[in-house]
Amino acid sequence: MAQFSFTSSDGKLFSIKGPQGLTREQAEAVFKKQDATGSLVGFQPGDSLSAASQAADGLASAQGPLSQAQSGLAGALDNVGSVASIGSISTALGATGGALGGSLAATAAGLTAAVGPAVSAISGAISKIFGAGNAGQPLVSAAVIQGSTAVSSIQTINKTITGFAVTNPINASDFTKVASSITGDSAVNGIGPMSVPEVNGVLAQAKNLVSQASNVLSNNKGLGSFGFDLKQLEDAGYVKPGVAALAKQGASLFATVAKSPAAWTGKDGIKSATDLLGNAGKQSQIQQDLMTKGVAGLGAIGIPVQNLSSQGIAGMALNAAKSIADTEAFAKGLPIPGDATGAVQAAFSSAVRDGAFAVNLVNTKIPTAFKEQDIPVPKSDTVNRATLDAASTRVVGDPKIPVPSYTAKAKTGTAQDYIDRATAYFDNYLDPTAQKLAALDPKFAALENQQTITQAQYDALNSERDAIRNYYNINGVPVATAIVESFASLPASEQATINGTEFSVSAISAKIQTTLALSTQQKERLYALQFKIEGRGEGE
Repeated sequence: MAQFSFTSSDGKLFSIKGPQGLTREQAEAVFKKQDATGSLVGFQPGDSLSAASQAADGLASAQGPLSQAQSGLAGALDNVGSVASIGSISTALGATGGALGGSLAATAAGLTAAVGPAVSAISGAISKIFGAGNAGQPLVSAAVIQGSTAVSSIQTINKTITGFAVTNPINASDFTKVASSITGDSAVNGIGPMSVPEVNGVLAQAKNLVSQASNVLSNNKGLGSFGFDLKQLEDAGYVKPGVAALAKQGASLFATVAKSPAAWTGKDGIKSATDLLGNAGKQSQIQQDLMTKGVAGLGAIGIPVQNLSSQGIAGMALNAAKSIADTEAFAKGLPIPGDATGAVQAAFSSAVRDGAFAVNLVNTKIPTAFKEQDIPVPKSDTVNRATLDAASTRVVGDPKIPVPSYTAKAKTGTAQDYIDRATAYFDNYLDPTAQKLAALDPKFAALENQQTITQAQYDALNSERDAIRNYYNINGVPVATAIVESFASLPASEQATINGTEFSVSAISAKIQTTLALSTQQKERLYALQFKIEGRGEGE
């Protein structure tokens, strides 16, 4: 990537970033146009300028030419004084707009640009600045101090949408099955720029990509119609922390671990894989929640979700529902960690391409009437209360039916029993976990003092910390939970004996929080260390 610095008319220093091969003269032409038209007035250190940001702010000079460029109007930028006039920050896609193939070829022209009119492919319209020989050269990141993540993500989305074939497209029937909510799996809310009908289309597309029934669990495809893995279920709160890492020890362990009731938290009454496999509506809710959190996570790492169109965000939301970290690497064009075969990369590309197709199908081929949703209105006064009361009285009033007792169960147990259990928990689980985590600090410091580290060094430290946490999560957490519950069953006098000591519930909780804080701090240090891995960040 080429970068040049120039001083504006008011004496401020600005940087122009562009593709490899961009000359200083070309960059200066970009800068002078911006400076002459006042586009740089009021800029602060760290601010960025692009056609996307100008259009988002309502600048007509950015919106107009970009719309014209999407329509294939060569030379539309001749007299416009903005970054838009020389190609904006987007990837040149060859044929302007990049129409979708297949059944939408005649109706979806220009819909594949990731951010609609704000960022577009411009081919041939920059010949007056760069010369006829370079008329088709893409301007990637020709912006003032433009963030690489935002630019590379838009580039990746546009390249994927236009460069990959649709793998398993939905049709009107697929959409209707979801939108009709026959099995309770339709969209509840929009996600980001996607409307409820568009989300229904993306949910249908997600099912097509997995191609597995909602009541099936397999090592190859995961759980249910969306193919959940244990990490997703763990993130959603349905599987206990650490279970996903345990299953990673062998591919065949997925089904075995998922089928174990001990792995599940019981959230929303889902206490086993069988419960979730029998509830298609709950599966859809989990998928939507993961997509919503995923889109928010993408925004947090710099991907411009606020500017992406529904087509641009659809597949990225599906990918982020799998893993935000992997989606970040995909967006930046970096190798996805642990994806030696390229299977994850291929799946992510298919999700982006097919997701855009699904949204376009909803917008161009699905009749409006099919997209409308009737919101059920709660019913009232549907029961004859007098008849019900009379029936209840006949049952409860029968001498053979015992009268219900609402007296609370007597509390039992002693303070000493409780203290013995708490002591065993400290000795066997909490204290050893804290000591083992503390012993990792010198290893963290050693890697932090190095300029670069190897992937093997990072993986070794990460695995060691995970092993400590996983052992505690699987073995120590249930014991701690049982101890706290046992305190509630003690008589008030026994509880009074414990309160104020190191064995009180509040004292135990504080000690647990201290250990967890150390674990969280180490997780943050691991996140920072990954940027020191040799080769990471190349191409940014």
